[in-house]
Amino acid sequence: MSSLLPTAAAAARAPPQHRQPDTGYPNNNGGGGTAEDKFERFERWLRENGTYYPELELREYDSSEATSAALRDKQYDYDGGDADAAEEKKDAKSNLDTDRDGNDEHGRSAEESEMRGVHCTSTLPPNSVCVAVPRRCLVTVEMGQQTPIGQAILMSDLDLDAPKHIFLMIYLLWDRKVNGPRSFFAPYYDILPPTLSNMPIFWSDDELAELTGSYLLAQIADRNEAIAEDYHAICDIAPELANIATLDEFKWARMCVCSRNFGLQIDGHRTSALVPYADMLNHYRPRETKWTFDDEREAFTITTLQGIPAGAQVYDSYGQKCNHRFLLNYGFAVEDNREIDGFCPNEVPLELTVPPGDPLYEARMEFWTRGEDVLHHGSGGGGGGGVAALAAAVQAAANAGREMGQDPSALVESALRAAAAARERNHHLSGRNGAIQAAAAVKRVRICVSNNENTRAMFSMLRVLACNEVELRAISTAPTAASNGGGDSSCSNYVSRALLGLANANTGGQEAGSSDAALGAGRGGSAASSSSPPPISLYRSCRDIRHPLNVRNEKAAMALLIDIITDTLQKYPTSLAQDIMDLVDESEYPRFSNKRHAKIQVRGEKEVLHHFAQWAKAALDVLDVIEMELAIERGDVDDEGNPLTIQDPRFDYVIRAMEDEESSGGDDALHHTIVRYCADVLDSLRREELKIMRRIRLATTRSAERQGQGY
Repeated sequence: MSSLLPTAAAAARAPPQHRQPDTGYPNNNGGGGTAEDKFERFERWLRENGTYYPELELREYDSSEATSAALRDKQYDYDGGDADAAEEKKDAKSNLDTDRDGNDEHGRSAEESEMRGVHCTSTLPPNSVCVAVPRRCLVTVEMGQQTPIGQAILMSDLDLDAPKHIFLMIYLLWDRKVNGPRSFFAPYYDILPPTLSNMPIFWSDDELAELTGSYLLAQIADRNEAIAEDYHAICDIAPELANIATLDEFKWARMCVCSRNFGLQIDGHRTSALVPYADMLNHYRPRETKWTFDDEREAFTITTLQGIPAGAQVYDSYGQKCNHRFLLNYGFAVEDNREIDGFCPNEVPLELTVPPGDPLYEARMEFWTRGEDVLHHGSGGGGGGGVAALAAAVQAAANAGREMGQDPSALVESALRAAAAARERNHHLSGRNGAIQAAAAVKRVRICVSNNENTRAMFSMLRVLACNEVELRAISTAPTAASNGGGDSSCSNYVSRALLGLANANTGGQEAGSSDAALGAGRGGSAASSSSPPPISLYRSCRDIRHPLNVRNEKAAMALLIDIITDTLQKYPTSLAQDIMDLVDESEYPRFSNKRHAKIQVRGEKEVLHHFAQWAKAALDVLDVIEMELAIERGDVDDEGNPLTIQDPRFDYVIRAMEDEESSGGDDALHHTIVRYCADVLDSLRREELKIMRRIRLATTRSAERQGQGY
């Protein structure tokens, strides 16, 4: 579900009139005077206020029914929360394990720990509206903004972690406290879960210990801290909040709101809302329904995307997400979190660091943090926009000066001197603030079993970390153009590069050429040993090196990746093999238990790590073959002076064997992303290396011929 921003005041509506629920209403089975339970009161309230769901019913499950459903790969919903830009909506459930008195492991009664789902009483055809909740039954952001506390927040300049969700939380807490059972929404409030112990921010120390080694522990701590900071910040400007809710109640509201709210567009304005009944649909992928706010019907609607047979549960999809998001925000982890095409969105954060003992630390850090505001790291202010704006301003001044008959290069040179001085001051400041620079040295990238943008960024940063001095100089410098020879475009490019701290305009092309030769020599003893990155290329940041620099660097990058993964895996107390065995033991890791969900999470992280370890090892094997082919092409000899010959299979044979194994689906088959990297990326590197090697050999031959002819 997309995360939408709060709507403008035009989408606001006044809260409905408060009314006292009639607890003597007949139950759904048609009985005359039996007292209703809270769900029957809730459904009656919905019907009385125009909610439409004629072919749906709520069903309660016992443990055996829920387990059977789970075994059919249907995942039940748990409440959870996130910041504004992450999760929206969902329904709550609790762990299924209960004691002989009907209480679960947290001492809750059977009614409190019950699990429910929405089922259809008759077959639902495709593209049919199965739920319509009228606007008056929705709790919106604007309703929270109209409360006294909401007004105080609006008039303040608070920097809240979840500003959109805050207003829904405030209305929920305020209305429950001030109006209590007289609230129009009282029947809805009654069915909200009283506790959310399945949410990681409420886990016990023993349960959190199951996540040892996982970065999710840091995220849980950050979540708790952010909620507490929001609570205390609001109490400072609206002290009455402390009389309405404790910090624990504020956390509870945060989890309810963040897990249940829908991002909607009402009357052309974006808002968020709690939608009773709609938030009780459980999760299943691929999605079977879709939802929206229908302005003509003045109602939130759920529409089927396919036929749903009578008696089947009706599901919502919480989206394609990594298990860490499901667990942090909804309180569950999906055992087999895969899409129809086999893609698994599970991720693991990998930390890449410029080590303090790096002999090239200063030079590498300059490129590592290029385009970032190191002194304000994490504040959202990057250097790219400022550089572009300043470059444009300098160019405009130069143009104006030219029109007035002044030398534009003088204006440019003056601006560059000022920029260089400011940049030097920043370097001195960052040098005095070791903590800031140390933080900037660490980059965290989330990777999954895919060749997506994050994967490519990771490989790019690994190549930077693996650079030797010559390679680092080649990727961190750029071609230059004098301001007096290239026209307005050259001047603008010159200014932009200089403001970024790239090569000086006076270096010219000779240095680039010498760098190219030196880069070749640095890799293998001669300029022909390997290709170099084109000296005219400009890598704007450490994330932009999307192709291998050369064989030496790519091998070093892959070896570094193996080291990083090995260190990361050592942080976990158990191996992947042990996790797989543990999950088979349902007596030790019961279904729906927090302990099991934690184990599913860390198992998924390790699966991703093992995938990339396999990727790196396969790449190193192929790179060894390429390196041998290049040595033979170069005419290298062995220790006895004999020309080298390939004893092992050549590149084409190795790649064909990989592709055949992948097609057959054998146990030893590599993932298709690994095969394609080896077959395409490394082959491109191999062909480029051979082409440059042959070009240099041809140039050397022609030079010798000219010398022999006396030229």
